[in-house]
Amino acid sequence: MNLMGKIFTLLIFFMSICFLVIAVMVGASHRNWKQTATQNKEAADRFQALLQEATSSTSEKEKLLNAERVSRAFQLSQLESQLAVAIQNRNEKEQQLFKELAISQDRLQRMGEAERRLAQQDTEIAELKLQNSKLVDDVAAQRSSVVNLTNKVFEAEGVNEQKEQLARDLTEELAKKTKVMKAHGLRDDALTSHIPPEVNGVVQGVRDDVVVVSLGTDDGIREGHVLDILRGDRYIGKAVVTIAEFDKSAARISPDFRRDLVQEGDHVTTKF
Repeated sequence: MNLMGKIFTLLIFFMSICFLVIAVMVGASHRNWKQTATQNKEAADRFQALLQEATSSTSEKEKLLNAERVSRAFQLSQLESQLAVAIQNRNEKEQQLFKELAISQDRLQRMGEAERRLAQQDTEIAELKLQNSKLVDDVAAQRSSVVNLTNKVFEAEGVNEQKEQLARDLTEELAKKTKVMKAHGLRDDALTSHIPPEVNGVVQGVRDDVVVVSLGTDDGIREGHVLDILRGDRYIGKAVVTIAEFDKSAARISPDFRRDLVQEGDHVTTKF
């Protein structure tokens, strides 16, 4: 209950007393009216005084209440102003906090990237150190190899000089032998021309006792070379080359060595 409620309650209380007194006076009207009127007047005067005192007290209290209201309204206005300022400061601080938080997150991200780059650089540095160690070992090995190769070059130069001297000696010897062979009418391959190279071929044609084979002078075949004729693993006979061309030759079958009739596709060789 506020102050006005208390005041109105007090007024109602006093008015109730007044009405009670009046009722008592009315009830006692059969008595001495003058005395009763005097008493009532005195009581009314007292009540009027009390009413005036209460009214005066109420007015003072209303003034105090109005002053209190004004003071509280002023305080409320100040508090609202302070609250608005505090809210504005809070909003500004929140915005600043968000900005700082964004800056912190960006810094954390940059720090994470920097740490990853550092880790990558550490890995690369370790790899470079390993490569450098390998390169040092390779350089040492190559240096040793260069030294060895240099020694071998010197040895090769010495051997080359020896070979050059041997070549000169052989050239002189060959010139002497060539001169002697020409004087006696001999060819260079006179001693080896009868030895056929180790080659293989096939029979391309047969006519009577003459066969055409796929071996020629490009294979080293010469007239007089003997060819063995095979069919699988079975020996067929021999043939002597009578005509040698670049990519084929003609050979006559030796009757003394014939074991079967020669056919196209039979195998010929000089390795036997």
